Parts: sequence; structure tokens; C-alpha cells
Amino acid sequence: MKIVVFLMALVLTSPLLSPAVWARSGLRANERMPEGAYFRHETSDGVVHLNRTLSMDAIRSGYQLLDQHGRVLEQVEGVPLGDAELKAQRMQRARQAREDRDMLRLYAGPEDAVRARDRKVEALELSISYEENNLAQLQMKLDDEIATAARNERAGRDVPAVVKEAIDRLQRQIKAAENKLEAFDKEIDQANQEYAPIIDRLEVIEKEKRAGG
Repeated sequence: MKIVVFLMALVLTSPLLSPAVWARSGLRANERMPEGAYFRHETSDGVVHLNRTLSMDAIRSGYQLLDQHGRVLEQVEGVPLGDAELKAQRMQRARQAREDRDMLRLYAGPEDAVRARDRKVEALELSISYEENNLAQLQMKLDDEIATAARNERAGRDVPAVVKEAIDRLQRQIKAAENKLEAFDKEIDQANQEYAPIIDRLEVIEKEKRAGG
């Protein structure tokens, strides 16, 4: 039974390939991947790799370009890599190994990273809840001041300066609260984006350990 390893684009990206390698691989560096397409190649140990990026292993062993439904769009024969490409590949593997070690010092596994992400998101969501309550109170106060100003105008009286000042102040505070809420939403998006490749990579490491063990 063959082992299949699916690597997302942000997980195991090879170093930028030279124009010569791209040319020998049958692809041009400026060609865009069809939406949802991926590469498939098999290593000498029988492991089938499905990858969003074209790795040097795939170029060396040959690969297929598949569409999002698994249909073969292109079959490319393997090509030998020169010394420069092999050196770049070794450097990439060494860099990946260092990054993996650093990552494993922080997280025992993907579940640990998921919990860290969730804690960060939950803290931000708590801040959002607090700020939403604050915004609601500010809006009620503003409505009261606006109602007071309207009563004075209907009665033919000038709106007191203190009411005008309160309206201006509350409008500024409401704008500030809205900006905070927007910033919290962005931080949640950033947290999800930050942890996504970490979780994906830890899942790959875990699968490789199980396959090797």
C-alpha cells in the first residue's frame, strides 16, 4: 500500500528554481498554475507526494500535473539536477530541519499549535465583546444627548454648549471604539494566517513519524 503525502504550498516550498531547471522541467517560470492544480510524483521508497509547488525531487524523478479533480494535465519526465541545484536542495533540507527543530521546541504537535492559536483568538474575541458593550453604551449616551439637543431646538432655544461638546466627544469615542473592533478582527485574521503553516507543517512531521515508525 503506497503512502501519500500531501504538502500545501506554505508547508514545504522548495527554494526558487533556476530558469534552467524550469526549462528542463517543461514549465516556464512565469506560467501560472491552473486553479486547484497540483503536482504528483513518487520517490524511490514508494511514497507518493501531492504538492502545490514544484519541488526539486519532483523534477528529478518526473511528475504529473493534475487538475483539481485529479485528471492528468501534463506528464513530465525526470531530469538530472546539476551541482548547483543539488546544493540548493541540500541547503533547503538543512534549513527545513532547523525550522522543524525550532517549531518542535514551541509545540509538541499540531494539536498543541491549534490550542495556542485558539487561546490567542479567544483572548481577542473577549476584547471584541468588551468593546462591543462599550460601543453600545456610548451609542445610548449619544442618542440621549442628540435627543436633548432636538428638544431645545423644537422649543426655539439654543443647544447648550455642554450638549454640543458631549455629542462631539461621544462621536469621537464611538469612532475610536469602531477602529478598535476593526483592529481586533484583523488580529484574528493574522493569528489564523500565522498559525496555518505551522499547523500544516506539524501535521506533515507527525505523518512522517508515523510512516517511519
